[in-house]
Amino acid sequence: MRTFLHLLRWDLTLLNRNQVLSISVLVTGIYLGLFWWLQQFMVVDQLLVLVIFNDPALLGFLFIGVMVLFEKNEGTLQALVVTPVAETYYLWSKITALTLISLLCCYGLVGIVHGLNFQWLHFGVAAAGTTVFFGLLGFILVSGVDTFNQYIMRSVGLLILLSLPFIGYFGVLPMKYFVWIPIWPALELFSAAFRSAPAGSLVLYYLLLLAWNIIAYVYALRAFRKNIKR
Repeated sequence: MRTFLHLLRWDLTLLNRNQVLSISVLVTGIYLGLFWWLQQFMVVDQLLVLVIFNDPALLGFLFIGVMVLFEKNEGTLQALVVTPVAETYYLWSKITALTLISLLCCYGLVGIVHGLNFQWLHFGVAAAGTTVFFGLLGFILVSGVDTFNQYIMRSVGLLILLSLPFIGYFGVLPMKYFVWIPIWPALELFSAAFRSAPAGSLVLYYLLLLAWNIIAYVYALRAFRKNIKR
């Protein structure tokens, strides 16, 4: 546990040194200004969910790729091979650091724009689950690549596929068509944070979100051991 806490402290320091926290706060501030302006003309709840979902998703995905590629090029991963540090500690220290920043920004955004009248648990689980899933996805996709451009090119098609549930969320097609896509339960939980949902449906959302994260973790750990660490 002490080793994990040391890694987490290092990752938080690295994120701060590379201005990740500052960038996240700046982006959140820009979103706040945009929503204050849009509230004069429209109901922003649906757009708010879209933006809030986008924040932890991109934060987890982009910065995992950047951090792993940086450490690979700096030789940190080669040093990790000869240490007794468990691969799980390495993965979860980065995921935890990003999740803490994500929750801070997401709660700050929704609290200021929407107020405090929402389901905090559903919202927090959705934000944390989204960050964890996309962070693990980043570990999977960054394996076997050496540059950020390769990472992005490898990811574009999958990110488009994962975004399909928003077609249902905005009413273009029934939402049930997108149940098979991993972001569906997180998107439903974000929505449930602002409106009531049947207890049975909530249980399904929680279980599916957990299941997709477990699957992503298994593949991320396998990719790390096979490609990144090698």
